[in-house]
Amino acid sequence: MLPKKFILDLVTPDRRVLALEAEAAVLPGAEGSFGVRPGHHPLLAALQPGWMKVWHGSVREDFAISGGFAEVLPDRVNVLVSACERITEIDPQRAAQARERAIKRLKSRDPGVDRERAARALERARARLRAAGRRAPE
Repeated sequence: MLPKKFILDLVTPDRRVLALEAEAAVLPGAEGSFGVRPGHHPLLAALQPGWMKVWHGSVREDFAISGGFAEVLPDRVNVLVSACERITEIDPQRAAQARERAIKRLKSRDPGVDRERAARALERARARLRAAGRRAPE
């Protein structure tokens, strides 16, 4: 018989964001979003900046995450990301400003601009804005 829940750990270098028993999760994989339920086959997946959804009890929590990795086991999911925030905590105006700064850096001809870093910042800002636009549960 398959378990009804799995342990979900969502961790950044600074803190443990979430540690609970969950019934399901959807993560933004580098190859596309994927769902996880109890009993999932083992998987190690690269994550891209995007929107992560977690169902536990009668609650759904949504997060904007940066890139990272997910280790999926039948009874546990470990999500390791460099940054994460609940979408209810995202300031859309601040995220839009970060997007504009990153675009400006990418368009700059200044040789001192770290283009790779600016591209990652743009990806993160876009993911935060997409997640913030989905504040109401589906």
